[in-house]
Amino acid sequence: MAETRAGKLDIRPLTAAHVDDVKTVTRGTWGATCWDLFPRYTAAQQRALGIAQSAGGTDDRRRAVLAKLARRRKNSAGLVAYRDGEPIGFISLGPRHDFSVIAKSRATPAVDDVPAWVIPCITVRRGHRGRGVAVAMIRAAVHYAGKRGAQAVEAYPRADRKRVHDDFAFYGTVPMFRKAGFGQVRGLIRGLPKTWTPRVTMRRTIRKRAAPAGPPGPSAARARARRRPAGTARTRRSAGKARSAPARRTGAGAATRARARSR
Repeated sequence: MAETRAGKLDIRPLTAAHVDDVKTVTRGTWGATCWDLFPRYTAAQQRALGIAQSAGGTDDRRRAVLAKLARRRKNSAGLVAYRDGEPIGFISLGPRHDFSVIAKSRATPAVDDVPAWVIPCITVRRGHRGRGVAVAMIRAAVHYAGKRGAQAVEAYPRADRKRVHDDFAFYGTVPMFRKAGFGQVRGLIRGLPKTWTPRVTMRRTIRKRAAPAGPPGPSAARARARRRPAGTARTRRSAGKARSAPARRTGAGAATRARARSR
């Protein structure tokens, strides 16, 4: 569960049984026909899958492809936010290699060789915006990716604050990702078409917790024993004390016997 200004959210991985919730969230926007597939597949791949509009791809076919992605055991296609059981938000998420368009686009080239997961789009239903839902989903996405071994999560939000149509708002904004703990790792890329949305690259690194130190095993104990000098100061002091005690007792006994004989 996640807390927002409007109360508690239940943010869960998308499942095949609830794939229609994506349609509910994106209804009335361009995303309603996307089904989270267009960032994933190039035009050629869409035609091969039979989901390209130019190839007569139907809504049912796109829905079936997303449902198949949601059935994967390793990671789902994204997360859905619910309030009172009603789907109100969707965030697309996955390893960078899951999104062919992201990997090949001049607007989102790789920054380095870190195998980052990416968030290509976020949608919050009308009537539920401005209440922290998007930030809560981003944080949940980072947690979800980290549990599955991701080293970092990246996003490519709009660099300006202009009000835009819903069809171009799915990138998210810089302040939104900053609130979720992301930092900018790349600014605007020069030389891109002026009609393209100005975007920056933001990243949140996922730090792995060190495993708790357990009791040393036999090999560690033997290694410490080999490193320790044969006669340490502590050992010599202990041995000296052990030898001196009997000697003191012996000397005291001899003095007592000598006094007894003199009487």
